[in-house]
Amino acid sequence: MKEGDPLPFDVERIAPSTFVGEVVMKQEITPLLAAARARGCAVQPGTDMLFEMIPAYLEFFGFGTATPEQLRAVARITY
Repeated sequence: MKEGDPLPFDVERIAPSTFVGEVVMKQEITPLLAAARARGCAVQPGTDMLFEMIPAYLEFFGFGTATPEQLRAVARITY
């Protein structure tokens, strides 16, 4: 998560058909996602994962509902 940190695993060991999802939201394309994408993997940035999780949080805590698409439409993300 810091500049120069090693990747959490050796991406050379994963197949190009592997889906790689990120939880880090510091930048859209992290070194892990860039390396996985270079191998041909489908990737998901951390913010996309967050948008998919927020509706469940809202429902669980009784704060109404929102879809991931609605959240993306109003989000102001800067890296």
